[in-house]
Amino acid sequence: MHIPLVDLRAQHARIASDLMAAVSRVVDEQRFILGPEVDGFENELARYLGVRHVVGVASGTDALVLALHSLGIGAGDDVITTAYSFAATAEAIVRVGARPVFCDIDRDSMNLSPASVRQVADTYASKRTRRLRALIVVHLFGLPADMEALSAIAREFNLDVLEDAAQALGARVDGRLVGAMSTAGCFSFFPSKNLGGWGDGGAVATNRDDIASRVRRLRVHGTTTPDHHEEVGYNSRLDALQAAVLRVKLPHVDNWNEERSRVAAWYREALAGVEGVPASPRTGIEHAHHQFVVRVNDRANVQQRLAKEGIASQVYYPQPLPKQRAFVEYDASSVPEAEEASTTALALPMYPELPREHVLRVCEVLRGCRHALVR
Repeated sequence: MHIPLVDLRAQHARIASDLMAAVSRVVDEQRFILGPEVDGFENELARYLGVRHVVGVASGTDALVLALHSLGIGAGDDVITTAYSFAATAEAIVRVGARPVFCDIDRDSMNLSPASVRQVADTYASKRTRRLRALIVVHLFGLPADMEALSAIAREFNLDVLEDAAQALGARVDGRLVGAMSTAGCFSFFPSKNLGGWGDGGAVATNRDDIASRVRRLRVHGTTTPDHHEEVGYNSRLDALQAAVLRVKLPHVDNWNEERSRVAAWYREALAGVEGVPASPRTGIEHAHHQFVVRVNDRANVQQRLAKEGIASQVYYPQPLPKQRAFVEYDASSVPEAEEASTTALALPMYPELPREHVLRVCEVLRGCRHALVR
């Protein structure tokens, strides 16, 4: 039995005819960069999220970079973010000339810890040696971060809040969608995401007219009319083929996320009573379950045992960001929880079409790894 981490072919098979029709429409029109398909997708995603504006860009990383740039964040500015995330979160801060300040994570959620953020913000307020401008919150693995607590801290210290919602499209807090709860939300449409294209793609979602206007300008070399450059910008346009694919998929996202939640419930049921299994989200939290991540001892051996049985698994992330060579020069508070997560977290197979018997087989093998799972 082979059990992959994700099976994109299973999703494609369900909507193949609609996808091919959309792509054929773009080919027939021969309008491949921006244009009506991108406009249509931006409007449809804005309606879904309940925001005034969505601006399509070339990737989730570019969404973060352009959102920061649109706020005027750059040299001399510091931005708080999590020590435990994909590198793009911190990379975007560095790309605009600012400095990332890494904070620790909450043990259970693996999301940014409000207590760690407050400690860092208090330190800045007392020293007044550098300018703290913003906070990037990551909704890791599809689980919404504690936006209420983090937003309260941001208001107290006059910080803009950006949401890195690359893994969490469709996740909700008391009915509110993540990515629509801050100054701007940033999304990725990498193929394996909950809403994935056929290549790279991203978007910035915001209720602020000024941010949307500037991101639209920045994505096309700083222009609003051809060959009249108001500022130095980027080449970061969502192409029409990706937009057409995403327009087909967007109406299915909530159903697919419900199926992901069903798969997660199967895991929790089959691993009931075992330490190291993430708890069910509290009432009011709708987890997008981009990944299903457990904590394990002796992770290399556990992965080897799973692989021997034909079961894929993945490590997210093997080093906290401040320990990565690219970011060692930047500030970090003590991040013991991020360090522990980087050595114990293991993602198991997760996608909407994953059969229950495959979940049960994964759990059977995992239970057979004596003393593998930890809290």
